[in-house]
Amino acid sequence: MAGMNTRVVCLLRSLTVACGVFVALLVFSNRAWASGCNLYTSSASCTFNGGVYNVVGPHPTGTGVIDSFLRVQQKGAEEGFNTGARPMMCDGRTCDDKVDPNFTRNLLSSDVPVVTINGQKYREFFLDINEPGSTPGNYLTLDAVEVYVSNSASLDTHTSTSPGYGAITGATKVYDMETNNGDNWVNMDYNLVGGGSGWGDMVLFVPDSAAFANNQYVYLYSEFGCGNQFISAKSCGSGKYQSQAGFEEWWVPGSNTTTGTAAVPEPATLILSGTGLLLFARRYRRRR
Repeated sequence: MAGMNTRVVCLLRSLTVACGVFVALLVFSNRAWASGCNLYTSSASCTFNGGVYNVVGPHPTGTGVIDSFLRVQQKGAEEGFNTGARPMMCDGRTCDDKVDPNFTRNLLSSDVPVVTINGQKYREFFLDINEPGSTPGNYLTLDAVEVYVSNSASLDTHTSTSPGYGAITGATKVYDMETNNGDNWVNMDYNLVGGGSGWGDMVLFVPDSAAFANNQYVYLYSEFGCGNQFISAKSCGSGKYQSQAGFEEWWVPGSNTTTGTAAVPEPATLILSGTGLLLFARRYRRRR
């Protein structure tokens, strides 16, 4: 009987440890998905909501290989989305887009490359930032990214109610950087790759879906800096960096562009789960 009681106590203790590990995994994984990420080294990578943000340095080798579809420019914070409409509105005001149709325009779904990484298909978007080379002006925060699809061209209105709840009127959202009304962001260093216009700084891989193929147009909304959408909820004091009035440009690659993209990393939650199981197993063996 005493042996039976001992085994019951051990089992209860083991279950208690397992529950503790499970709770810890939930806490830490939520933090990992609602935070900032720094792309400060050539091998750095961030993952939010299945979208992968990698450092990349494509260098054009001929005229017209960078096919810009969105350019925004404003000091402090800047936001906008690609469209052929003029003007384009962001929360009741004119967006910070550059209105030259060579740089901000409608984007066909068929023009957005599909790449396969680790067996997963993604849509590929490139970003070129243009900020001062001196510190701290060389740092810039990508504070929001939303991707939409539609069969309507030249949509003109983006609205937001809180982080993760943006919308372009007439379009369907297929990707959002934010998670569960949380605030995720990516910090970049203008000096890390090349510097100057024409050098790519980041590549974004958005999980592919049938929605892209079933809709003719793709819209990408982005915000740089901090405090523009939700000034009461966001602050540069939390590790974000404002724009210094340089322009940021989203584009899709041409046939002569070398991308050198990195593989997609495993989600951090899988690493945490593996660590928790190892700790549990070690604790259990010691008790046995």
